[in-house]
Amino acid sequence: MRVATLNIWHDRGPWPERLPLIRHELARLKPDAIGLQEVLRDVSAPPTVDTCQALAIAHGLGYHVAYAPAAPRDERSGVWQGRIWQGNAVLSPWPIRTRHVVPLPGADEAEPRALLYALVQTPLGDLPAFVTHLAWEPHHAPLRLRQAAYVAAHVDALSPPGALPAVLLGDFNAEPDSVEMKYLCDAGFADAWGDAAPGYTFDETNDYARAAGEASCRIDYILVRGSAATPLDTRLAFTTPDRSGAAPVWPSDHFGVVTDLAL
Repeated sequence: MRVATLNIWHDRGPWPERLPLIRHELARLKPDAIGLQEVLRDVSAPPTVDTCQALAIAHGLGYHVAYAPAAPRDERSGVWQGRIWQGNAVLSPWPIRTRHVVPLPGADEAEPRALLYALVQTPLGDLPAFVTHLAWEPHHAPLRLRQAAYVAAHVDALSPPGALPAVLLGDFNAEPDSVEMKYLCDAGFADAWGDAAPGYTFDETNDYARAAGEASCRIDYILVRGSAATPLDTRLAFTTPDRSGAAPVWPSDHFGVVTDLAL
């Protein structure tokens, strides 16, 4: 079984040019489930390819979509409020039996965040797929730890008996040796990346990431709950820019992660 994750960087940069690159890589990878973060949807209109980035990415590729709003953004001020909402999504070629949204702690002190749960009906069994995006500011490490604990508790509570091992996908804004990620590992989540280095997902080689002025780091993860699933091959994805124009166009400011799981 193949699962993947990508922070799509909402509509920043040349979104119309970035969208085909994301769709092309999705069509090449053919994951059984992919978690997306920073996905915009206009909640004032019916969800279509023109009003929801998740549907635009999935269009024509045969993917079912579950979307979870986390934070709204006002178009004029840039503040996350109003009709344009940022959130998470799960895309899968298999039917999505259940969808549940869990708001995360911290909406009173940082951008609102959420956990999306989607139960995917794969040929191998029901896959509990979870997608999240934790607080990003460096000084919010204590909040991220609270959010990580909240996520872990809800993964346990929502994963149904008899289902496949849960996968937790997302942008955790925390490096592998952080307290937040160590907490999740101690809680029974295995990092699919393993010990391979460096695996930077926010990488200075990406022009969009370099513009942020931050050092390269690994902050995007595929985590597997329990020992019944073994990552066989984990690698970066969505890493290839289009260099045909005056400036390279990258799929996102983040690189994605994809893994093949033996169940």
